[in-house]
Amino acid sequence: MNVQTLASKLERNLRDFGLGITLRKSLEYLFGFFYRSTVYRIYKIDLRRHDTKPRTDGEFTYRTIDQDDVECIRQIESMEEWLQGIVASKLACGGMCLVAMDKDVVAGFNKVGFGEIYMPLVRVKRNFRSDSAWSEQITVNHKYRGKGLGSELRYRMFAELKKRGYKRFFGGTLSNNLANLKLSRKVGFKEIADIRYVRILGMERRSVNRVRN
Repeated sequence: MNVQTLASKLERNLRDFGLGITLRKSLEYLFGFFYRSTVYRIYKIDLRRHDTKPRTDGEFTYRTIDQDDVECIRQIESMEEWLQGIVASKLACGGMCLVAMDKDVVAGFNKVGFGEIYMPLVRVKRNFRSDSAWSEQITVNHKYRGKGLGSELRYRMFAELKKRGYKRFFGGTLSNNLANLKLSRKVGFKEIADIRYVRILGMERRSVNRVRN
């Protein structure tokens, strides 16, 4: 990871999590080879039982993009450093990405994967059923937060997935990412499990615990 990417990551963590969590995450990165402990919370929604309709206020325009939407992809990858260099290939392999546009600016996006998915924070691969989808990333540009855009992206993605015949939608986040968890609960996701990942001197261990709602 180069200096520019590290600086971008640090800035985003400060904005999203505050100083305390950013310091802890930075220490975990620096000493990650020796010790790392992560709790990743999984949530899901049954799309067959969800009937919230997207808004039609016209403040943003929404569309799905493909691998040829070079400028949108550039903006998306600048918002999330872990996606740099991989968005186009994931879209070419069948992934989906819904963007909210303010003219030519990507105000937010929800990127979704199907089939074999990967959870990088806990280094887990899973094969999803053909009727299920996985939310790889949802991000709202910090300039557009506080407008309900995260909820709207979720509702519109629900509608798009239902239209394509998907029945279940899963996602996950760090257990201390309170903003993400608050949004997921608001739009109807139910938390179902915690994946605990521990690495000590290169040796990995994982455990899964169900979450009681």
